[in-house]
Amino acid sequence: MRQSIVHQTQSLRVSARGSLSVQLYLVVLVAVCSFVSGCDQPEQQPIEAPPSAHPAQAAQAPEPVHLPNLSQPKLLEVQEAVKRVFKDAAVIDASRDPNFMAGDFNGDFSQDIAVVLTVAPGKQAEMNQEFPAWILRDLLAPGSPEMKRPRVEDSDVLLAVIHGYGANDWRDPQATQTYLLKNAVGSRMEVHGGKEFVAANSEKKKLPRVHGDLIAEVLRGSSGYLYYAGETYAWYDPKTFKGEPPRRFVHSRRARIY
Repeated sequence: MRQSIVHQTQSLRVSARGSLSVQLYLVVLVAVCSFVSGCDQPEQQPIEAPPSAHPAQAAQAPEPVHLPNLSQPKLLEVQEAVKRVFKDAAVIDASRDPNFMAGDFNGDFSQDIAVVLTVAPGKQAEMNQEFPAWILRDLLAPGSPEMKRPRVEDSDVLLAVIHGYGANDWRDPQATQTYLLKNAVGSRMEVHGGKEFVAANSEKKKLPRVHGDLIAEVLRGSSGYLYYAGETYAWYDPKTFKGEPPRRFVHSRRARIY
């Protein structure tokens, strides 16, 4: 009887050991299969977000274009511009009305200023210096390279045209290109637009090539216009005008011609 019990006990131990071995084998098998399955699985690519339906809305709007300041000139501003070019050698003629006027006289899309000047007391020598900061022209003298250089006298009433520079026009500190004109100041001076001038004189057979605005005035008893002729300023008298002489090529910034 005791031998039978011992034999059964040993059989149970062997059976339990076999069950544990089978369980351990199954656990290892499952782990191996899981590892192999994970290695064989292809790598998933990241999913990109779909593009926006309106990509143009995200673009930044262009900056607005700012036009030059075309406000009316003030006396203090004009005095500063005159001092910038002539230092203390010339002053605004207070006896004239008007004694300054603004317009785009050379047609470069930047506003210029025309100012009536007189020689400051004791400054005639400075106005006739050898290398001035301005271009001196006599409206009565023939326009030829051989002409004698004009000379400024103490009694002269002069017209200075200071050309504008960039968006700040004639007010800009770099606006120094200046034409100083003798025998160019008359009466009833006012600015006329280039298109206005061409339309008003369309019946004339010959007209000057107008680059920008003009100054209408009565000069030496005749009504006419002071205008920019490409390399200097000239006088147009409708009664005596016979056409312009041939011009030399002058390199300049973009300019309009009416």
